Amino acid sequence: MNRHTLFLVALLLCCATLVQLSQALAYTQVTPPVASSAVLREGDAPGDDMVAETGDPPVPDGLPAHATADRASIGAVPADEEQPSVRVFLPLIARPADAPPPLPTDWLGRVNGYRARAGVPPVTASAVLNDNCFQHARYMAENNHLTHSQNPSLPYASSEGQICAQKGNAWMGWGGSWQPYQAVDSWMGSVGHRLWLLYPTTPTFGFGFYSNNQRSAAALDVLSTATFGNDASYAGWPVRYPAPNQQDIPATRYPITLHWPYFEQKPVVTGTSLRVVDGATLNHTFTTDLPANHKGIAITPDQAFPPGATIEVTVTGSYKGQPFAFTWRFQTGS
Repeated sequence: MNRHTLFLVALLLCCATLVQLSQALAYTQVTPPVASSAVLREGDAPGDDMVAETGDPPVPDGLPAHATADRASIGAVPADEEQPSVRVFLPLIARPADAPPPLPTDWLGRVNGYRARAGVPPVTASAVLNDNCFQHARYMAENNHLTHSQNPSLPYASSEGQICAQKGNAWMGWGGSWQPYQAVDSWMGSVGHRLWLLYPTTPTFGFGFYSNNQRSAAALDVLSTATFGNDASYAGWPVRYPAPNQQDIPATRYPITLHWPYFEQKPVVTGTSLRVVDGATLNHTFTTDLPANHKGIAITPDQAFPPGATIEVTVTGSYKGQPFAFTWRFQTGS
């Protein structure tokens, strides 16, 4: 065999090896995990595709000087627990001058960032309520139980944690990579829980987060300092979310809410419309039968909002005998 023939044989073998290698790489490509859309109810056992557990929003007993509540729990929308390391280079995009700053990642900054977008006053944090909610978050994570009421015979049960259990929102997810702000985002995606988080006359919240690397749990006391007696003097009803001209709404089936004082009447709806500006009309449903007996309206699109779109919503009806008509726009993120 001459040198020319040997060279051709070697070249063919090299090409065959490269083909096999590329096929192997194609079949072993790693893609980022997709967040589970499964929702668990209290008492369900977690499965492989169920990574977060939800409950109901709290309900006050009546109209006291300082609000109380018997039961509380909250919903969770899981986020990816782990993402592979990726390096990308993006062009610098200037934020419009009237756009709100990005949402902070600390719990209080996150809550007040959402409240600012809705146009309601910020809340302060109570060290006492924070500790109560930390104790309840620890109880839930260590006992693998999202609950409205602690069992005093179980580890980490405490009278302080029971206060948060009964007066707050609770959240629990499987895995140790959750962050506190993800619980806040989850509550904002759930109608009944959002309305407590945005309730304009509540001055102070408490928050606790705990993770044991197997489970993470969070609790938010939304009722211990509620001052429903100030609702009549608040001039910003109804609270709308997404707010007019908001620019960072998730491109999901994100609910649109309007809410009025908790201990007042339900609104009457005579018409709703939802559309993409310069685009299609969006099929949707609406209801005034809100979780936890809130007084307001929830509008939910049948399908996810398109990304990077301007959405226009119109609601007409009456509240306490007075007609209203609201039309506003917001934008979805990319």
